[in-house]
Amino acid sequence: MPDETLELEGAPPAVRAAIPAQAAEDAAPGETVGGEHAAPPPTGPSGRERWRQSFIVGFWTWLSGLALYAVVTFAAWVPFEGLAAKAGDPPDSVSVALDAWNRWDTTWYLIIADTGYHWDTRATAFWPLYPMTVRGANAVLPGGSFGAALAVSLVCCLAALVVTHRLAAEMMDERHARRAAFYLLAFPTGFYLVAAYNESMFIALAVGSLYCMRRGHWWIAGALAGLAGATRMAGILLGAAFLYEYLRQHGWSPRRIRWDALSIALVPSGLAAYMFYLQQSFGSATHFMQSQKAWFHDGYQAPWTTIGQVAKMIHDWTPMFSPDNFRNVANLATALLMIALLTLALVGPWKLDPADRYLVVFAALTLALPLISPIHSHYPLSSLWRYSLECTAAFFVLAKMGRNATFDKFFTMGAVGLQGAMIIVFLQNNFVA
Repeated sequence: MPDETLELEGAPPAVRAAIPAQAAEDAAPGETVGGEHAAPPPTGPSGRERWRQSFIVGFWTWLSGLALYAVVTFAAWVPFEGLAAKAGDPPDSVSVALDAWNRWDTTWYLIIADTGYHWDTRATAFWPLYPMTVRGANAVLPGGSFGAALAVSLVCCLAALVVTHRLAAEMMDERHARRAAFYLLAFPTGFYLVAAYNESMFIALAVGSLYCMRRGHWWIAGALAGLAGATRMAGILLGAAFLYEYLRQHGWSPRRIRWDALSIALVPSGLAAYMFYLQQSFGSATHFMQSQKAWFHDGYQAPWTTIGQVAKMIHDWTPMFSPDNFRNVANLATALLMIALLTLALVGPWKLDPADRYLVVFAALTLALPLISPIHSHYPLSSLWRYSLECTAAFFVLAKMGRNATFDKFFTMGAVGLQGAMIIVFLQNNFVA
């Protein structure tokens, strides 16, 4: 049989044309052609119906999460009965209860949305697309900029769950896809997807770009990656996944590269636009790197060096059960967990299909970023367990592991229980991630 790749349904016409028709016809579902799985016959629901199914799953997952967050917000002051809570007295109205979610980085996004970057130049460490969207939403929605920020995050959270389900369903099946979307929101830091942070916007754009790469919609994939790069610096890492997947779909042959390869130039467009703004406004295109020093980001080192430093801090910390030591344990454990899951995405009983390795490329680079550029403070991996929400491939491996009912129950109970505790910590104005 010719050494050619039989692509999945939805691959671009140029790719399908390069595959011998007879090989495609003779390959049964599950049989390999040129080392890749042959696509099954084009049967099943239409594209619109598949997206409708993903929306339904995403909506109910999203709604169940909102119900949990409402309950925990109401109960967050119960442990402090008779004690002085850092967050103050229990809220006496819904609006005051919602204000309890206005914590930490949210302040910076609201400053940028309301006044731009010049009020405090340290704000350039925060990428512009999320606060720009909040500013636009604030012009048409009641409730001020914070209410607009919550609205934007809620919509983006729903979008992230829908597109995660859709990608997982095409990679695996419906049951795996349901678990992947649920595990994402159930993760201990999953509540950041609805908080006034840019996490859900970035994940929706990044996973949307990865989905379009899989389908061979290169211009849309590049545009979404560019928007992701205007949301978080990690968006530029989608370029590596784009290049890998484009070459894979074109048989790793330079002769098959077409003019649509130029769409990769869209990937850094968001970062380039932001750097152009910084150059014009502050005289330095890399002003965001200077601002990072305010948060003790300065310099780079090998990821294993960072892991060793955090492990030593945990060992030497006194008292062992202090909040800061818990943060170190949580972030280091998450880093090691994600490394293990991404390894299992490549080898072992839960590995992803070889055609899906581009997801591992992006996830590995995203995970490496905080390991290579740690915070030079008493918790170097601060926020890594929030950034791990962006490692989509890891959640797909978890979804496969969830076929075991015992694992599914233990993971769900552990993750949701820990997330509930972390929401209380967050609402009480203490640092989580």
